[in-house]
Amino acid sequence: MSKITKALDRAKEQRGGITGEPARRAAAQPKPEQVSYTQTQVVEQPVTPLDAGRMLSHVDDPALADYYSLLRTQVLHQTRDKGHNIIMVTSVGKGEGKTLTAINLAISMAKESVQTALLVDTNLRDPKVAEYLGLTTSKGLADYMLDDAPMPSLLINPGMKKLVVLPAGRPISGATEILGSPKMRNLVREMKSKYPERYVIFDCPHLLDMPDALVFTSLVDQVLLVVEAGKTTRRDIRRTMELLQGRNLLGIVMNKVPRD
Repeated sequence: MSKITKALDRAKEQRGGITGEPARRAAAQPKPEQVSYTQTQVVEQPVTPLDAGRMLSHVDDPALADYYSLLRTQVLHQTRDKGHNIIMVTSVGKGEGKTLTAINLAISMAKESVQTALLVDTNLRDPKVAEYLGLTTSKGLADYMLDDAPMPSLLINPGMKKLVVLPAGRPISGATEILGSPKMRNLVREMKSKYPERYVIFDCPHLLDMPDALVFTSLVDQVLLVVEAGKTTRRDIRRTMELLQGRNLLGIVMNKVPRD
């Protein structure tokens, strides 16, 4: 049985869709420190988020909470001791749920663990994080990269403790070159070193037929791959795994698994 087949079968069995070594113990949870924002803009969710019915911040669904608690625990188990706090979330193809997965993972990290979380939208061609969260800002990462906008002016706390969001800003062309630039590399390096207890979750474009995410894989500690149950083909998964050879694959999330 191939590595991919084992991963997919295990994901189906767990119903939470998370592959990789099962967490044998919950990560130690010291008492979280109080966080206050002095420069970061705070927004108290004035707009109803897109797909609020599947977002941890807007739905009281124990099954959904358990799904992401398991994902969070496994991520912490496999990354904390290594100092791997820079996580890229991507997918095989478009529309497989990677953005919602990235958002909910960041929310789960911020809600339940000692770490703070920074969610960065690096889908510069078709940004979605701000829309999903109901943020009306038009500025973000693109403004920092192209116009040297001060980073503190672009960061937003969306009304959730210990969570900060860097939207993508306006859609731009030349995204591949920007994501692979020395300026982007320096920004990721700074995000990693400035707050070592912060997990930085990057919502990246899909991998197949799109060079942006593949370029970005060289900048992160780990890659989390999202596939959609019943949609993503094994052939496409194999092609994606070939592209990711030599990268640190954290695991595969089986998304949209039907519930009993």
